Amino acid sequence: MRYRSFIYFVMPVFMLAGSGCEKYINYVNSPVYEQKLVITSFISPSDTVSQILVSSNQPLYTFSEKPEERGDITGTISDGTNEVQLDTMSTGLFFSRDKMPVSPGKTYTLKISSSKGLYAEASATVPRQREMLIKVDTVTSARDIYNYMPYNELMITIEFTDHPGEKNFYTVIGKFSGYKSDPENNYSSPRYWLEYMNDLKANPDNRIRMDSWITPVESNYDSAFLRVYILNTEESFYLYHTSLNEYEQSDNPFSEAKPVFSNIHGGLGIFASYVVDSLVLRVK
Repeated sequence: MRYRSFIYFVMPVFMLAGSGCEKYINYVNSPVYEQKLVITSFISPSDTVSQILVSSNQPLYTFSEKPEERGDITGTISDGTNEVQLDTMSTGLFFSRDKMPVSPGKTYTLKISSSKGLYAEASATVPRQREMLIKVDTVTSARDIYNYMPYNELMITIEFTDHPGEKNFYTVIGKFSGYKSDPENNYSSPRYWLEYMNDLKANPDNRIRMDSWITPVESNYDSAFLRVYILNTEESFYLYHTSLNEYEQSDNPFSEAKPVFSNIHGGLGIFASYVVDSLVLRVK
């Protein structure tokens, strides 16, 4: 009986103590929404057509199900000497190589206006074109899981030249394709991977080395190819993609929100450039 009486005495104490944790706050005003153009564009001398995706940012606190429209848009691009009008497409704007060639070392300025009175501009300087002397080695090894699930793993070592005296940023993109020519089962099996890096990873011999792998890899392909693309990019290209990865793939739910990098004046998004070198290796 004493034990039960004690329980009945303690429970109201905890209930009263818990009620002290409740706090009521008045409604606060949400941040003022300022509509801006959102631009995404990556230009390169290797492209015959360069696209500029244009949309509008959206209010964070709203009950409207209709997205904010960007309005009708027009724009120009200039290389410092010539300026041309951009062509229109459903998702934004574009220009072709014969209208405005993209050349290594040049700076391009993008200006976009909207019928809703919105305006944004940005500049991008194309990196110099360099011979990267790409080298790729592969090793296939047999593995298994708990001795009853055997599979093949393709280990890949990539090496390329970093030119000293320059601050460089790279994106490495790989694609593995295996082909079977069986008339009843003719298909390819593409696998992709990519990595963003800077030249701090260069060795004293000014070579950058990285390891990657593809698993599982079938052994009964009739032929297989490995394509490696090395993009020498602007710093803004590197900062945008790494900040985007951190924003989307953060493993810490208590970390502070980190905004995605933007270099658009008067708007949001990214306008950056790159040059590319590549190598195709027949694995089988």
